[in-house]
Amino acid sequence: MENKNEESLIKTRSPRACVSYGFKLYMGQFKRIFLSTWWAQLAFAVVSGVAEALLVVHYPLVVAALLALWYVLYRFLLRPRLQAVLPPTQTTLKVCMRHLGPLFVVALATLMACASVWLLTSVPAVILGIANIQAETGVLYGDALGMPDYMKWLTIAVFTFSAFMQQYIYLAYFFPIRYALGSIQADEAERQNALNKIQNKA
Repeated sequence: MENKNEESLIKTRSPRACVSYGFKLYMGQFKRIFLSTWWAQLAFAVVSGVAEALLVVHYPLVVAALLALWYVLYRFLLRPRLQAVLPPTQTTLKVCMRHLGPLFVVALATLMACASVWLLTSVPAVILGIANIQAETGVLYGDALGMPDYMKWLTIAVFTFSAFMQQYIYLAYFFPIRYALGSIQADEAERQNALNKIQNKA
């Protein structure tokens, strides 16, 4: 499966095709991705949910520590598991800058698609976050807290659930981008072959 993905990934495509093939691969392999990453994603969601909930009640040092842990978990646990479905490409920053236009179009189109879904999953967390902020603001002005004791735990649970769903939205973003990078790699290979032929004739 990895060889098949890698073979189809390195191919010249339009920005629209990169977005389409990226989302198709993600949805087609979603079960495999979920089964291999759910426990890591759950750990990330708990970390993110607790961090965001604590941010609402103003514990910045705890938030910073949890977000640092989130990055470490992502870097060392999640990325290697995704390479089985989405193999890495061999493109450099210099090469990407030569193809900045198509890459930007793919990134923007993917961002718009993912952001719309992300906003929907954020609604419960946003509502609870606003309620907590308003309550804390009232306390600063001398009002009673007016929030039940279980609100902190409910906030953590809602933020964790939202974060768990959003992790898979974040993952979807990388698939069209990887197809765009594969297209750039294919274009560069064709360009190099053309230059080699010209040099051989000369």
